[in-house]
Amino acid sequence: MTKHSSYNPSKFKALRVCELPNEITYFDLFLEYDGEMVPYTKGRHQWSTAEKVDLLQSSQFVVFFESSKLGEVQDHLEATTERPVMNTEGFSLVIADGISEFIKARYAFPLIENQAPVFKAMATALSRFLYQQPRIRSLLEQMAEHDPYTFYHCMRTAAYAVTLSDDVKLWDVALGAVLHDIGNLYMSPSVLNRRGPLKPEEWKQVRKHPEDGVELLKNLGLSPTVIDMVLHHHERPDGEGYPHRFKKKDLTLEVRVLSFAEVFAALVTPRPYQAAHSAKDAYELMTTTLAPFLDSSLFASLARLIGLETTQQDQKAS
Repeated sequence: MTKHSSYNPSKFKALRVCELPNEITYFDLFLEYDGEMVPYTKGRHQWSTAEKVDLLQSSQFVVFFESSKLGEVQDHLEATTERPVMNTEGFSLVIADGISEFIKARYAFPLIENQAPVFKAMATALSRFLYQQPRIRSLLEQMAEHDPYTFYHCMRTAAYAVTLSDDVKLWDVALGAVLHDIGNLYMSPSVLNRRGPLKPEEWKQVRKHPEDGVELLKNLGLSPTVIDMVLHHHERPDGEGYPHRFKKKDLTLEVRVLSFAEVFAALVTPRPYQAAHSAKDAYELMTTTLAPFLDSSLFASLARLIGLETTQQDQKAS
């Protein structure tokens, strides 16, 4: 295949392979190889379940289309109601869809230096690990059915978390972020997506979900770092978090990275009770109103992730 061009988020958008129906598409689609966009389909292309399974099992969880074709792609998907289930032995469509969300979230922002191959390797490692761990995979599949927002939120959080620091245990951060809200399985979706204020007994339930998550994950061979992330991701540097009211000095960098990434992921995603913020607005909110909840040392990394570093430097210079 001939190379098309270097990947540029302003020129291409990601589309999960799982979103493609088993019918004909008429827009060009591309795969990413080592930071380059390679043509995959050209014009008319008939999709099949077998082809999509081949892509997914080769760790190709997303395809890309040119940003100028956004309207055409959206119209095509909205007009399609058919969504076939890919029943392949040993293959989990739910997990593949989650991994594709992991990739899609990170590709929404520019990849710097040599991040593309590292990030692709991380996605591949996560997918293979989850395929090979039926008990963990089952919990995530249950979560996807119980509360899809939480399932995809965890995947998006993981995508941002692995970018925020070079000093963490990268594999543990990715896996801990994917599993951090698994305790939400014990909560009603009506509580998780409540538009108005929660009742006191519902708040008790919410505040218990980190401990419930640890209970679900015990004896599954996960590292102490992953378990620590699940248990303490709602602690705060000022000691006003839960469940143990730990302060910053008591929290590992992995926990602080997870907590930081989770806030950003929540802000840039719409909820029934909250419109999505732009990345820039989320950053500004995090550096002001939400600052007491977060590790301030990670703001520079977030600025780099969303492309604000140059703007900030220019403002300081002026």
